[in-house]
Amino acid sequence: MLFSDAHERFRAETREIIERELTPHADEWEAAGGFPVDLMPRLGALGWFGMSYPCDVGGRGLDFGYDVVLGEELPRSKMFGLGLSLVAQAHFVTPLLLRYGTAEQKQRFAVPTIQGQVVGALAVTEPSGGSDVAGAAQCSAVDDGDSWIVNGDKKFITNAPIADFVVTLVRTRPESTNTSLSLLIIPTDTPGFRRRATLRKLGMHTSPTGWIEFEDCRVPKDLTLGKPNLAFFYVTQHLLRERLIAAITSVSFGDLILKETITYVQQRAAYGGTLSDLQSLRHRLAELAADVEMGRRFAHSVAERFRDGHIEAKEICMMKFRVVEMMQRLVESCLQMHGGYGYLEENWLTRAYRDVRMLTVGGGASELMKDLVAGYLRV
Repeated sequence: MLFSDAHERFRAETREIIERELTPHADEWEAAGGFPVDLMPRLGALGWFGMSYPCDVGGRGLDFGYDVVLGEELPRSKMFGLGLSLVAQAHFVTPLLLRYGTAEQKQRFAVPTIQGQVVGALAVTEPSGGSDVAGAAQCSAVDDGDSWIVNGDKKFITNAPIADFVVTLVRTRPESTNTSLSLLIIPTDTPGFRRRATLRKLGMHTSPTGWIEFEDCRVPKDLTLGKPNLAFFYVTQHLLRERLIAAITSVSFGDLILKETITYVQQRAAYGGTLSDLQSLRHRLAELAADVEMGRRFAHSVAERFRDGHIEAKEICMMKFRVVEMMQRLVESCLQMHGGYGYLEENWLTRAYRDVRMLTVGGGASELMKDLVAGYLRV
């Protein structure tokens, strides 16, 4: 069983905090294109960035089920972008630091990240390519004694505009192989680091996304994360956690939108009754509810195995495209049922429609996920 009574008590507490502290700001922060950075230490104090991480690094020492609960409740903020930034803080950078970092690196970077005192970002994607990690990476780090000299760009990086440090994938060997990449922890005040732009996006407006560049950026070798030239394996393994959380959150997002749509069609007048009296809408809502339930049970079963130390890579990739694509279709259907109201900026469903488009692209495009699944099937 994934959830106990303690998990459900945490769910109730978390929901109350989100609906009191975050949801009322949704329209304001959406219009501003971001959230106040001082929110991070406030949420860090609640333990949200370290639910299942050890207590000796500032985590709460709980099981992964608590991360699932938090991921399921964050859509109630009605800011999927904010949820993305919070998930990035908790699940993009910290697991890499905790698994591969030295004791000093954990104390310097992981502990304050879990506390929300600093913001971390993971920089993998480049302007020239993304999914082909080994082949696309051009950002280079040249050996220079006790340091690396880093040159190149990274783009589409969540939280980069507000980050205090960036865990950066760099090429440390000239050949395009799986053993030519390394990870460096680069503080953003390092000379040669520059925030080139904050990117304007179709959706996820409350999540700052950046384009950063390095010009003769000197990074001490003691900021190498893990062993040199093995970062391809670190990153590809680590992305499974990110994809699992994305699928879990998308199901909850879809469920929330479906419930609000059901309430709307039950109240909206049509043909002497309400929209919910129309058989075509009733049947479509039934189909969407089945999609949510199937997605939830799939996600929970894989999350339970993940909690117990069993990483089901094939199933996680399946979820990343199948469940997320189902939720995209759900949001589009719900928007249609709202008619003209679904086209107004005042309706949060409008931004939900924009936001959910990112999920089949970020963290690995659906096409890549399908190719990986085909590989697991030996096709």
